[in-house]
Amino acid sequence: MNLENQVLEIMREVFGIADITPEVSQKNCERWDSLRHLTMASELEDAFDIELEPEEIAEMTDFARVINMINSKLK
Repeated sequence: MNLENQVLEIMREVFGIADITPEVSQKNCERWDSLRHLTMASELEDAFDIELEPEEIAEMTDFARVINMINSKLK
């Protein structure tokens, strides 16, 4: 499974939305609240064996930014 699909799968589980798409963001997903945001960050850290700083977690406000942040940690 590629990175994008892994992240979408984590987001599906965390947000409880089966048909989540790469266009998802905090602005268009009412289930993306602060608690689920932190849960998503924790799940991403576990899945990719990375460590995210609080500022980095705060910057992950849409799918593209989440992917970019993970990619920057995997290099």
